[in-house]
Amino acid sequence: MPLNTELWHQPSSGFDIEYAARFDESASSWMNLTFSDDGTGDAKIWTMSFWIKMISDPSGDYRSIYSAAVNGTTNHVDQIRVLPGLKWGYQRQGGIGGALIAEGDYILTTNSWNHIVVAVDTNQATAANRTKMYFNGTLVDDYESGSVNYGDEDYVTGIGQGRVQGIGKLVQGTFNTTIDAFMAEFIFVDGVQHVPTKFGESSGGSWVPIDPSEQSITFGTNGFYLNFAINDDLGNDVSGENNDWNVNAMGTDHRVTDTPTNPA
Repeated sequence: MPLNTELWHQPSSGFDIEYAARFDESASSWMNLTFSDDGTGDAKIWTMSFWIKMISDPSGDYRSIYSAAVNGTTNHVDQIRVLPGLKWGYQRQGGIGGALIAEGDYILTTNSWNHIVVAVDTNQATAANRTKMYFNGTLVDDYESGSVNYGDEDYVTGIGQGRVQGIGKLVQGTFNTTIDAFMAEFIFVDGVQHVPTKFGESSGGSWVPIDPSEQSITFGTNGFYLNFAINDDLGNDVSGENNDWNVNAMGTDHRVTDTPTNPA
């Protein structure tokens, strides 16, 4: 069972997250970036880590946390998304390439922060090693019936590929409504499949963030780290790779102080 996310206190490292970003469905706020190539991991090996607090349940349909074009065809998109009932998961190529949808103890909430890690290495011969999803430090082992698909070996993902990427919205296709959520510490590591202890730790019965700058992370060509610290430049990448994001309909008021270490 995932660790309790409501018994908050500072981790032993003393790491404090000052800011988060508000992705506002009513304002259609989101971010986009187009990579020039498939990067260090050839869009086959990567890790995505972020903290999220949902504002509303997308009861009508799904919402994209992160999406990326697999090719130029409509709806051929890889995405990490939230479904009605606050289930979440990783879907490949608009469902053609299969999906993993977490449920049970692993669903998101609207009253607390949760940490998600999706770690991919499609070079792996064992299917279950190709896609690993973690919720508050725990490997997800409860999936929606019929959704357990870890992806094909050597699959080139849309995420990390030299195509358009989006945070908070589907980048192409017929459904592009933005997500309604707070997000913090949004990290993409290009070329390494990490475990969640690279980004968080268990402390006093809770899963808490740790300082990425102390973890010797090699972000890779397409890697980025968004800490949302600059209110008029929320897409600023502080990884050192200079993969800055374009910001859409997100003013200075979209930087918030409700964070995983200082929840409102």
